[in-house]
Amino acid sequence: MEIVYFAGAFILLSALIYGTLHTRYRNIYQRKGSDQIVRDRYEHNIN
Repeated sequence: MEIVYFAGAFILLSALIYGTLHTRYRNIYQRKGSDQIVRDRYEHNIN
């Protein structure tokens, strides 16, 4: 029965780590994309 608790804790810990890392890297890529869109719009408005 204890093995079930350890397996559940391991699965929960793995899911938390995956979610944290996935969100962090996704935000970096979104920020780069949004910065490029802002630059493009700014250049278009100047010209």
